[in-house]
Amino acid sequence: MSHSSTNTNDKRGQTRADRWIEPFYDLVIGTVIGQLSTLVDSPVTREDYLQYCWLFLPAWWLWTGYSLYFDRFDRNSVFQQSILLVSLIPIILLSVTAPQTFDDKIAGYTWSYIAARSLLLLLYVYTITHDAGVRKPARMLLTGFSTGISLWLIGAFWTDYGLYFKMAGLLVDFLTPWLARDELRKVAPTKEHFPQRLGIFTLIVVEQNVMNLSDSLTERLWDESMLLAAFCGLVLVVSIWWWYFFHQEEFILARIQNDGLRFSYGHMPLYLGTGTLALAVTGAVAEENSQRWLLTLGMSLYAGSLCLMTSVKIKQPYRFRYLLLTLGLLLVCWLITVVVDDIVIALLLLVITWLIYLYWARNQIKGRARVAPNTENETPEDDGSVPLRIA
Repeated sequence: MSHSSTNTNDKRGQTRADRWIEPFYDLVIGTVIGQLSTLVDSPVTREDYLQYCWLFLPAWWLWTGYSLYFDRFDRNSVFQQSILLVSLIPIILLSVTAPQTFDDKIAGYTWSYIAARSLLLLLYVYTITHDAGVRKPARMLLTGFSTGISLWLIGAFWTDYGLYFKMAGLLVDFLTPWLARDELRKVAPTKEHFPQRLGIFTLIVVEQNVMNLSDSLTERLWDESMLLAAFCGLVLVVSIWWWYFFHQEEFILARIQNDGLRFSYGHMPLYLGTGTLALAVTGAVAEENSQRWLLTLGMSLYAGSLCLMTSVKIKQPYRFRYLLLTLGLLLVCWLITVVVDDIVIALLLLVITWLIYLYWARNQIKGRARVAPNTENETPEDDGSVPLRIA
């Protein structure tokens, strides 16, 4: 966050260049994540799905890492803006090399990720050397992230155990912000800008999944079961898009407190859930009955993560009712998956259950946001007794 103020800056201190670069960056990496679901061929096996998850996690972590860095430490310098633009090169290479991983050619994907993360480390070095006020949290993040990328480097050279080193590297990266949480509260993400970034990125990812669904309809379009699956898929995509932005307005926008980790990490299963649902709907179009489990898994990831992210912002007893409704939704969805053998019928029943859930859940939580704290020292994310204000 820059503290400078000129006529060309917004309330966050961004320049016009920042406001143009960030959406472009979101578009590029959002497209990369959205296109990953097209790499998995039907029928999707559990091994294929795990491979999809493995491709997804590094790509999502890159977006999260750069987005949080610029929201916390942006000083509108030419160096920072240049590094952000240069980082798009290895990120694009990430999407180019992703298909090769299904043929056990993982070197390109590995080195693309290492290059993109290394550029982020350069940004932290720049912050430590140029901004004494935020040196301690930046140094803590740099130390943890350097350890994570070192494990990736070991995995890149020691290929026999490469997967284990890379997984350990991601684990170290994920844990680092939590271990530095107390210091990160001093450089909390902006309450207006960061939620907007999350919303735009979600919109891009969902839009990519819609495009992937339309590509799967190029064959057998006039088959009745295919039309039913396509219609259900369209209703599902539109409704999950609406449900997310309903939560954005009610419980997320301008309400991120402290370090923002709840929302930044909470979006990971949400994005993964939308991609999983896209795979499931594609399987329904192809009448792959063995992919029914993807329907409920995707719904569990999406609805569960959204509920857990925002439930703390809802007043009692409505919070409990919302949690109970969500649990009921997931139990019914899993029951459908187990009992119904036809994936198209299972998709239809899941969509009907989902729409009923939306009706009851919205009525329970509409306008139920907690009132905002009066002082900066209060921590509503950690203390349920402090409510949040409706904007």
